[in-house]
Amino acid sequence: MNVQKYDQENPGLVNSIVCAIDILGFSQMIVDSCEEGYGNSLLREINYLINKNKQCIIPNKYSHGKIKIFTDNMVVAYPITGDGEEELDEILENVSEYQFNLALEGLFVRGGISVGDFYINDDIVFGPALLDAHNTESKLACYPRIILDDKTVKKLQKYINYYDVAPQNNMILIDNDGQWFLNYLNTIFKYYTECNNEYEFERIQLELLIRHRDKIEEMLLIHKKNTRVWDKYVWTANYHNYFCDLYFPDEKNLKISRKSLLSWPREISNDDI
Repeated sequence: MNVQKYDQENPGLVNSIVCAIDILGFSQMIVDSCEEGYGNSLLREINYLINKNKQCIIPNKYSHGKIKIFTDNMVVAYPITGDGEEELDEILENVSEYQFNLALEGLFVRGGISVGDFYINDDIVFGPALLDAHNTESKLACYPRIILDDKTVKKLQKYINYYDVAPQNNMILIDNDGQWFLNYLNTIFKYYTECNNEYEFERIQLELLIRHRDKIEEMLLIHKKNTRVWDKYVWTANYHNYFCDLYFPDEKNLKISRKSLLSWPREISNDDI
């Protein structure tokens, strides 16, 4: 089997799995921080968080995948060898972990995944797969979700049909609008090998979901007067609650309350006058 790779000396397009990621609301963060005098503080914090969390997404020394980061934008690509199942699985797993880790820090991302011709080196990213991934991110993702374009969905459907119980089933959810997106909260189940027993494993899972819940509630409060942005975190809250209902139905405290997600009218009180 021929091993595909991005030739640094002789550039050429390679059939690849490509993911484009963008941090939600980053431009506004820059504007607000510079106007309010904490631009340097935000710069240092973002630099620290991205460098800390990108480790889970950097291809290992045995992989021919590549990663390029430009502040809030990231491109991850793997040249396809064989049918591409291994490369797609690696992107789905690693990008989910990156998305989850940033969410715990209050940085929510959206993105798109596509497949096709692509090239990357230290100076350039190029190819229709990049354009398709970026268009998917910018035009279809809408919420803090990383979605698969139609070509990638067809590939994944083929892989799933290989199995009685496909390993990819837990990696993906399908939204109300029909988009397939990364089930990044599934990352909590990766920590088993780091725990001494089942009790400790479940405790860590619950702690991580509580941290995720708290960050979403914080974002809902911060953006409650900006409906367009607030709605994006309502989507994330609904995803969080769905995941908790699916895997931890008896742990009601993990969920975000409906009063945070719905707007109820009330009568005028003395505090309003």
